[in-house]
Order: sequence, then C-alpha cells, then structure tokens
Amino acid sequence: MNYIEVREAKAMPGLRIVLSPGGPGPWSEAAKSICYVKKLSYIPVAQEVGGDNPELKQWTSQTSAPSVIWNDERPRNIWNDQLYLFERLAPQPSLIPENIADRVVMFGYANEICGENGLGWSRRLMMFKRTLSRTESQGRARALMGSMMQKYGYDEGAAAEAPARVARILTSLSKLLQHQHQSGSRFFVGDRLSALDIYWTTFAAMMAPLPQEVCPIAPGLRRMYSDNGPVVEAALTPLLLEHRDFIYREYLQLPLDF
Repeated sequence: MNYIEVREAKAMPGLRIVLSPGGPGPWSEAAKSICYVKKLSYIPVAQEVGGDNPELKQWTSQTSAPSVIWNDERPRNIWNDQLYLFERLAPQPSLIPENIADRVVMFGYANEICGENGLGWSRRLMMFKRTLSRTESQGRARALMGSMMQKYGYDEGAAAEAPARVARILTSLSKLLQHQHQSGSRFFVGDRLSALDIYWTTFAAMMAPLPQEVCPIAPGLRRMYSDNGPVVEAALTPLLLEHRDFIYREYLQLPLDF
C-alpha cells in the first residue's frame, strides 16, 4: 500500500484514512474492507505505530488508527462514526440493516467486537500481558507498547479478566450465526451482508490470522495473534472461522495489503 505522510494528507481534499502499516490491525482492516465493498476510493495515510504522532494528534485530536477524514469535515475516530460516514458517501450497498430490530442486533454485536472492553480491546490486553510475562523482554516491551497500554487502560486485573470476556463474545457470536444458519441465512443479521460480518471477519485475525500467502505478516506478530490460550481457543468455533473464510472469499479483497 502506498502511504503518504500526515502533513501531505492534511492539504488534500476527498477521503483520507489514517492506517497502521505493517499488519492486519483489525479496526484499520475493517475500514479498508468497508470501503472495498462500497467501491470508495481513499488516500491511505501512515500512522507511526507506537509513536508520538504529533502531527496526527494536531489534525485528529488523537494518535490512533484508523482515523477517517472527508474533505474539511471533522475527523471520524470511532468505528461507528466511520461506518455512518461511509454509508453517506456510498449508500449502496448499505451495510446497516433497514429493519430496526436487525439494526439493534447488528450495532449491539458490532460494539461487542469493536467497542471499549470488546473483543478487539480485550485481545490487546491479553497480548500486552503475554508480552510482559516474558521477563527478558519486559523493559523493551514497555518501551515499545507503553503508550498503547496507557490508551487501553492496561492493568493486571483487566488483563486477567480478558480471556473470559473474549470467550463470552465468541460464544455469543457463534450462537447467533448458528441460529441464522438454521433460519437459512449465511449472514449474522438478516439475509444479506452487513457491517457485522465485516467486523467479525477482520477482527478474527487477532485469534486466527489467515495463511501467510494472503496475509504476509512478520513471524512475531503472527505468533502474538495466534497465542490464544485455552479459554479463547475453546470458544473459537469452526463455524466462526468458516464464516470468516466465506466473507473473504465472496466479498473482500485478498491478499491483504498493509
């Protein structure tokens, strides 16, 4: 992916998305995948992973990725704000169900995946804990991950609870998908693709990254993403991984490009 720097992007019109280069960051991959489905062109802007990102902070009032900027409008830094912007810029295909009951289900489960204390958040806490548990790398890990750990409010108690929280979310998603299959649908909500299908598919990389030929990531990151522990591994059902593969095969772009 051909990134430009923040200072260049600020002066440009159109759709710009600040992304984390080098690997399948789930929030970034979700934004990219939604744009792919909607055929929305955008300019990729590089965030310095783990860096201070002073220019990004001045532009978007924060230092994380993804951040989505359309023309001179306010930056969208939260996943649901980004989804609503993408829907406005490209109404079809809509990824938000029209039926209110389906919409409530979709946003509720999407928040369990993308939101604070959700699946992605909790997996990050687990990764911090595993890295810090290696005594020989504690100093280096804190130097590299210190700012990110602060953003996620890392502490031992939250990290200890994270595997069970991830497992509960996975179990609930699996039951929802099983119910949908029994009703004759291949999707999490209703009878067509929604943002929830994309969020699950992209966040699944945090537990089961795709093969190296379509997801070329560094060995250390692959080991970190695959190190689930027994509680999470037991909840990661074949049905969930089959759904990930189905959505990638039918709707999203492979190989992944970071």
